[in-house]
Amino acid sequence: MTTFIQLHLLTAYPAANLNRDDSGSPKTVILGGATRLRVSSQSLKRAWRTSELFEQALAGHIGVRSGRIAREAATILIEKGIEDKKAIEWAVEIADYLGKAKKDKKQKTTKNQKIRSLAPKLNSSSISARQNLTP
Repeated sequence: MTTFIQLHLLTAYPAANLNRDDSGSPKTVILGGATRLRVSSQSLKRAWRTSELFEQALAGHIGVRSGRIAREAATILIEKGIEDKKAIEWAVEIADYLGKAKKDKKQKTTKNQKIRSLAPKLNSSSISARQNLTP
């Protein structure tokens, strides 16, 4: 049998609604007989990802997270002179390749149903490809 240590930490946070449920109320948990504010691991990871310290430590090695990759692709294609209908068709193909596309009828464009992450290298190569695009 393997020995492991499991830590449960109580951390003091300033008065703020760090993590909300679907109704906007702070998430709570009863711990040690007292109701305490609960901070999800997702909210902590997001705070780390968006912090200035994290950005400095990983300078140039942070990917881009977006559920709007297809929308951004369609915008770039249209800016480069591709007709709207064709640009949206191509954007749908991109979204389908990266994950299931969801049609946004109001804005006549698409977005991914899941958040996708693009590596910085891929992101910079897509920028250079954008500059070489011809209609």
